[in-house]
Amino acid sequence: MKIAFFTEGGYFGKVPRNNPNMRTDQAWICALDAVHIPIFSESFPNENFDVGIVIIPKEKNREYLAQNKFPLIEAIKQICSKVYVMQESISWEWQDDSSNSMVWYFEQLNLADKILCHNDMDVLYYLGLTNKHTDDVRVFPTLMIDDIVKVSEHKEESVFVDGNWHTGYCGFDAMVVAKSISVPMVGFKSGKFKNGEEQSGIKYLPWMRWDQFMFELSKFKYGVHMYQPSAGQFPLNCAYLGIPCVGPNDINTQRDLHPMTSVDRGDLIGAIKKLQLLKLNLDFYEECSYIAKKLYEDNYSEKSFLKKINYL
Repeated sequence: MKIAFFTEGGYFGKVPRNNPNMRTDQAWICALDAVHIPIFSESFPNENFDVGIVIIPKEKNREYLAQNKFPLIEAIKQICSKVYVMQESISWEWQDDSSNSMVWYFEQLNLADKILCHNDMDVLYYLGLTNKHTDDVRVFPTLMIDDIVKVSEHKEESVFVDGNWHTGYCGFDAMVVAKSISVPMVGFKSGKFKNGEEQSGIKYLPWMRWDQFMFELSKFKYGVHMYQPSAGQFPLNCAYLGIPCVGPNDINTQRDLHPMTSVDRGDLIGAIKKLQLLKLNLDFYEECSYIAKKLYEDNYSEKSFLKKINYL
């Protein structure tokens, strides 16, 4: 099957397996042996594909497409027999746009042949939103490719707190949970980082490539996140490294890979208790670590991913 993948990224072509910045979208492109085509190209290539998968940009770039009434799905259908929209961010994030942008985005969803989602709950959302058939809204699992991942030889008694202080990331909630075990806290600055977050006691790492981030993450003993339902790359990365991760169970990677440390959305008391138990009970910690790594190999490896997406 010949696949094209469309994002706002400015590069054209395939993604090599030794790519040092192999975040989720690039891992998908690599595993599918797809050709990446920038959405904002002056023109799409004179080449035909069986399937085109498009991640419609967020925020200002989506507003730009809407303001210019760009027929994105129709344009991709000129070179792709089928066009699938891949969910970007939280399922309802687009409702922070202007009304014109919202209407444009909704039209693109309805024009697509399928919608690919991050989580089971997202499938229900898009099924209701678009009235598509159940076979046309599917989970597209989050993926990592580990060819160049290097792992530290030692663990530190510290917790990685994922997410900044923003509605989508819920980093303040994660900080409150992490503070409950009184160990050093480390985080990572995203584009939503707010001045003053350093006062929380979290040490923030500078921006770095994905392979560098994975090496730094491998040094930590615990992981905490309270993200809104989205791709869930952090709990996936933690599972690969055998780091027990505390987080909400409406994110597939958290629920599937860390079943013993997942809690209901908003249950900070439960999250604190899980994290404290990880620190106090070595047997529980080691069991969670072992299970996370095994579940990753069984259900979220690249081989498993390719089996799960046979609906393409």
